[in-house]
Amino acid sequence: MLKRPQRVAGLLKTEISNIIRTRIKDPLVGFVTVTDVVLSEDLRLAKVYISVLGDETQMENSLKGLQRARAFIQKELGSRIRLRYLPVLAFYLDESLAYGANIDRILRDLRLDESLTES
Repeated sequence: MLKRPQRVAGLLKTEISNIIRTRIKDPLVGFVTVTDVVLSEDLRLAKVYISVLGDETQMENSLKGLQRARAFIQKELGSRIRLRYLPVLAFYLDESLAYGANIDRILRDLRLDESLTES
């Protein structure tokens, strides 16, 4: 059985994704995917992790755009979700995808080096 913060985090993830996809019109916000939402135990703070399709500049611009739209997103959440306290949102870039890609590249290079030394 999931704890309440985990259930609420899943609901927030779905709703924030929908809001970003359908309601945010900021040109800075590119193709954004909400990868995770982590809630504090008292449900007052939500860390929203996002990944952005594009280069470093597009990632930074999307993060800035979402931070500017934070109040709007929270207002939209308030009309969609009924909680005693709506959590304060904080957006972070999810570095795990880039980290995983870097590990894949290193392993590929190691395999290539091994095949060259065996020849």
